[in-house]
Amino acid sequence: MLSRSFVALFPVFLAAACTSAPPFDAKAVATEWAGYMQRDYVLRAGDRLAVRVDQLSTIEGDTRDTTQEVVVSPTGSIDLRRLPGPLPVAGKSVGAVRTLVLEAYKAALLSDPSVSVSLTEAAVQSIYVCGEVFRPGPVPYTPGLTMTQAIAAAGSFNFTVKHSDIRILRINPNGTQRTFRVNMDAVLLDQSPDFLLLPGDVVYAQTSTIADLGNLVELYVRRLLPFSLGGPALGTIN
Repeated sequence: MLSRSFVALFPVFLAAACTSAPPFDAKAVATEWAGYMQRDYVLRAGDRLAVRVDQLSTIEGDTRDTTQEVVVSPTGSIDLRRLPGPLPVAGKSVGAVRTLVLEAYKAALLSDPSVSVSLTEAAVQSIYVCGEVFRPGPVPYTPGLTMTQAIAAAGSFNFTVKHSDIRILRINPNGTQRTFRVNMDAVLLDQSPDFLLLPGDVVYAQTSTIADLGNLVELYVRRLLPFSLGGPALGTIN
């Protein structure tokens, strides 16, 4: 029974080990990154804004500062003084929010308001590193962050990693997913450019074929035997 299970699973293991996404197009990735960085910033929950409405100081009884510091709520809105309700701003550019605030104050109480809106602090964005690294989890995103830098922030690779096939998972604006394959050996040898990450990317460091085989033996052979084979299992040495 044991041998039949192992034999039946072995072709599946080999097929999975040989499956790979095509190598990434470095020029296309760089172009996508440049487009993201150059477009007008789109607001999201947690962003902090400074909203200045000069005419508020002229309203009777209102002697407070004309600049309001607000944070985009989890529902994507902000609350401003003397407006009847919250303004939905998530998903809008800073310029579009300025127009929204201007129209809201004109409709509420000011005939010709002077409005400025600026982003004072962006919400923390992250990429995620998982698999064969020492400290898997989120890594704060900064513009220009590369795959190599993200892996270094996650404690670098475990020795069981498959250097030639690091995967990058990216969610497209329409909700579909793309997978890129990066050869870390080629990056380190200056034979391939590093991969430019975008917020939300997932870096997955796969186990090497020998480590996968060792784990398979551990799971389907060693643990089911009534006696110990001795020695550590492949891919499980600490």
